[in-house]
Amino acid sequence: MTMIDLDEKRLNRTILTLAWPAILENILQTFVFIIDSIFVGRLGTVAFAAVGQSSMVLFTVIFTFYGVGVATGAIVARRLGQSDADGASEAAAHGLFIGIALGAVLAAVGLAFGEQALVALGTEREVIEASLGYMDIVFSFSLVRLVLYIGAGILRAAGDTRTPLIATGIMNCFNVFGDWVLIFGIGPFPEMGIEGAAWATGLSYMIGASILMARLLRHREGFYIYGQHLRRFSLTLTKSIFRIAIPNIGEQAIFQGAYWAFLWIVTGLGTTALAAHFMAIRIEMFSFMPIYGLSMAVSAIVGQSLGAGKPDIAALTVQKAAMIGALAMAGLAIPFLTIPELLVSVFSPSPEVRDLAALCVRISALELISSALLMMYSAAMRGAGDTLSPMLISLFGAVFLRVGVIYLFTIEFGWGLAGVWWGTVIDWGLRAVVGYILFRHGRWKRISI
Repeated sequence: MTMIDLDEKRLNRTILTLAWPAILENILQTFVFIIDSIFVGRLGTVAFAAVGQSSMVLFTVIFTFYGVGVATGAIVARRLGQSDADGASEAAAHGLFIGIALGAVLAAVGLAFGEQALVALGTEREVIEASLGYMDIVFSFSLVRLVLYIGAGILRAAGDTRTPLIATGIMNCFNVFGDWVLIFGIGPFPEMGIEGAAWATGLSYMIGASILMARLLRHREGFYIYGQHLRRFSLTLTKSIFRIAIPNIGEQAIFQGAYWAFLWIVTGLGTTALAAHFMAIRIEMFSFMPIYGLSMAVSAIVGQSLGAGKPDIAALTVQKAAMIGALAMAGLAIPFLTIPELLVSVFSPSPEVRDLAALCVRISALELISSALLMMYSAAMRGAGDTLSPMLISLFGAVFLRVGVIYLFTIEFGWGLAGVWWGTVIDWGLRAVVGYILFRHGRWKRISI
């Protein structure tokens, strides 16, 4: 069994020890998208827009159900904090079973309705035609993608952030090589264009999921899944996972629904704006990775702290992590403001796409600190099993802020793509305030799971 060191005097070290592998893992995961984008960018603006649009559809559909991983990790952390390794193992097994079932369903739905989703967004026909092969291939790997996410979440909840890092590193090496040989047809491999990028990405997910499953099922020192839990079904535990997961699924459904609404607005601005938008998102995603890694450490520490009856340690962890995250994002804002053209140039954009993407990156610098604070508060709540409060935050931001403000700035004020990013700055800022209020209210400390 794995227990996190919860001693207050060593709390900073505990946070950083758990966070640095998760940070590096998330940076490497982002490189999967960045490398794809760099290679695909050489195929032209339409190809880049096609991969960007397809990736967003895939991400919004699959990420909606990542709440199962959040719920499973919260239960595993709480049980380990209570020194209940058997209960943690049983929860982990059930979370993986649910992920496999959901992944199979999502693959079938994506293959059946992927094109309709692109049409509904108002995507130009040439972009749709370029997208279909890529989307079908990557949707086919939905099952392993969910297993990858849930398996990594289980290990982090148990205090093991290094195995997911190793898996991601191996995935990345394969993805870079696969992109190179399959997109451009190197050696005996056929030239497959963006479909080659899809195969490289999908197969890298399969490799990563296999590594994590091998670790979870292998009897060794530390946390692993007991064999009897792979053969036993508990309706009560399944209900507990869904009880915690459903608010998170609802949160993501709300947030991703709002994202589709403003992606529809962006798509209406044309292919140049769409390509520039996705280039800026790729840069922004890279900046978020350190904070995502830090938030994963926060979730694990909060979960085990509450399980061990130490809510003060949980609260102190969030305070320290919020300060670290804010300082890190303030540092990252500097290159966003000063050299955005250099940052987007790695994607080989045309001049008009480069200038528009650089403008968006410069605007996004203003949302980095508020996004870091919101991620810390939300991670603490989810790690405690309080998935309702983050859902309320997303409901406030998505329904009452993001779509309305972006429509106002982009369409009514005529600011174009810049209006989308100014609206996002306001959305992150106000949601961070709401997140702080709900965190201080302390409902997360009283959740029983």
